[in-house]
This record gives sequence, structure tokens and C-alpha cells, in this order.
Amino acid sequence: MKRRTLLTATAATATAFAATGPTARAAAPTARGRVRENLAMPSSVLGTDVLYSLYLPPGSTDDGRHDGERALPVLYLHHGSGDDNTAWLRKGDAGAILDEAIARRDVPPIAVVMPDARRDMTRPPGGQYLTYHMNDADGSHRYADMFTEEFVPFVEDLHRVGGAPGRRCVGGLSMGGFGSLSYALRHPDTFAAAFALSAGFRTDEQVVALDMDGYNRRYGRAWGENLEGEARLNDLYRSWNLLDAIACTPADVLSRTAWFLDCGAYDGLFEGNAALHIALTRKGVPHRFMSREGGHDWAYWTSGLPAALAFLADHLD
Repeated sequence: MKRRTLLTATAATATAFAATGPTARAAAPTARGRVRENLAMPSSVLGTDVLYSLYLPPGSTDDGRHDGERALPVLYLHHGSGDDNTAWLRKGDAGAILDEAIARRDVPPIAVVMPDARRDMTRPPGGQYLTYHMNDADGSHRYADMFTEEFVPFVEDLHRVGGAPGRRCVGGLSMGGFGSLSYALRHPDTFAAAFALSAGFRTDEQVVALDMDGYNRRYGRAWGENLEGEARLNDLYRSWNLLDAIACTPADVLSRTAWFLDCGAYDGLFEGNAALHIALTRKGVPHRFMSREGGHDWAYWTSGLPAALAFLADHLD
């Protein structure tokens, strides 16, 4: 897709993207993509299978090619806490949204891979300690390493998709938004673009203020369990902090990735998302930031996905 000039520090309302919202969806997509759920990748890093779902666009073949052309670009689309690899499809209607975006030519034919971020994939997501897309402090569960070292190469080799930074992007909602930004920040030149809807990023003050159960469930395994107050803001916390990553990465390196942030005006995570926007702005890094009316829910994420997809399309080779 032809690149467009990024808007630096742009705030937008819902009407600015009305053309990509649900009311503008194609009335009848010409064809539907194919979806497969609960596929498995054997992980030596985690010592267990990692589940994932796969969307292939209309006209694509099993080897990841579209109408005989080169390998499809790929989006790694991450779910939020309390969900699994099927959530974007079953709750977020991602298959239909993708079909319609492709039919409108807002997005090129693209493969979408939805990894499962549950700690124990044999158990329902509720009640588990979250990975939050990080490695455990004691090295016993290295989810972040698994994704970058094993999962991406496995998927791209097996399904013949992606294969180069310009053909690869990453995105997600809430916890998955945090993970998507983290992967792109920690691995420059790996993704052409990254987006987060309601990124699960909290300021120092918000982390300190979390009740013990909420802190332990989200972050205890990565930063240390049962920590209180500012003891939570330790070296492990800093090593995974998105603002710290922005601060220590040169602006020209950050600018190699296209960044898209969208968080509801009434979302409890708005403060952290706004802080990311401000940090990128002060560093002079082109990005798109918007806040629409809404909260932390599927209505916001499904209405925001079309604009995020269109943004990614502008930055794929």
C-alpha cells in the first residue's frame, strides 16, 4: 500500500473516522475469509502448546498466497485479559470486519494471527494470573520470549505469510495493546506498524494505587508478588515500562515504526494512553492518537478496529 504522511500528535473524534466505522461497512462482502480456531504451536520456551486462531482473506490459499501473488502481509492481533485466542472472532466480529474492509479496499488482503496469551491454555481464562505479554521474574514462564523467538517464525514459515518487517504488523486491545506496543518498542525494525486500542498501560501512580489482588493478578509474576506502594516500581517494572522504553530509544529508531493509539475518553486507562501520546509528541515521533467517546468495552474496540486496520494498511509494503 502507498504510504501516507503520518499525523504527528493528532487527536481525533469519532466523526473523523466515520467512513471506517460500522455504519460504513460494505452491505454485502463479495466473499468471506477462512477462519481456523485453536491451532497449536509446540513451544520449547514454555514447555507447552501455544494456541492461536488464524484468519485468511478471500482468495487466499493454504500456503498464504493471494490469487497467486506473493505471500500475504500478516497482522498479529492480541486479545485482552480474561479472554483467549477466539475472542477477537467471537466477541469482536473481527472476521466480518476484515471481510468488509478488504471488500472496500481499505485494507489489502491480509492474514491475521490471534495468539493465546493465557498462562495455562488448558484452563478457562478467568481466575488465572495474567502473562501481560511479559516474562516472569524468575524465568519460569517466558511469554514475551516465546512470541518473538518462536511464535512469529513458526507462523510465518508454516503459513507462508509476512516474512519481512514491511509485511508484518502488530496490534491488540487492553492487555494485548500493551503487549503489542511492548513488542514493537523492544524489537525495532520488526514491525512496520503497531496499534493499541485502550492499551493496558498504567502510570506509576496507578500501579502504586492498585489493590493487592489486582496488582498480583496482572503484574505479580513479572515484577514480584505482594509488593506494596512504590516497592512495585522496581528495576523489573522499569524494564517493561513503555514510557521508559520511549525515553531511552532514539527518536529516529522509534520513527521506523508507525504508531496508532486509540483510547476511550471515559476509559480508566486513558491517563496512561495519553501519557504515551505526550511522550511520543515531546520526542517528535510521528504517530496517530485519538480518543473517542466511550469506555473499556467491546463496543469501543469493534468500532475502532476498522480505523486501526486502515492505518496499518498505509504502512505495509
